[in-house]
Amino acid sequence: MIGDAFVFDGVAHPFNFSPKNAFGKPGEMFSNHLYAFHATLTPDAEPKLSADEFLKDWTPSDIRQMIYGQSDTDMLVAMPLPLTDLYRDGLSPWEECAELAGRDPDRTIFWGSVNPLE
Repeated sequence: MIGDAFVFDGVAHPFNFSPKNAFGKPGEMFSNHLYAFHATLTPDAEPKLSADEFLKDWTPSDIRQMIYGQSDTDMLVAMPLPLTDLYRDGLSPWEECAELAGRDPDRTIFWGSVNPLE
């Protein structure tokens, strides 16, 4: 909560940025592109992760701690991101999202998705 306002995070992706997950240069370039968004769009007053901290295999526990342990978020959507053209596991695998939702079913909604590149 922020004051008396309920905070709902509309999307959370447990990304797998590990190099072995990327399909070569296109996957690596897309990962770096997403890191550039983080580095550029995060306000200066907020913490920014280094490339090594950001470009990793995020676990459901990592996302849960970040969202529920380190923010004012009350509820979130765990959404797979099936970018199977660029990543072996799709970048944010449905299994990880289902696990995240299963840990706090009263606070986390599992949401289906489609490959936005298709």
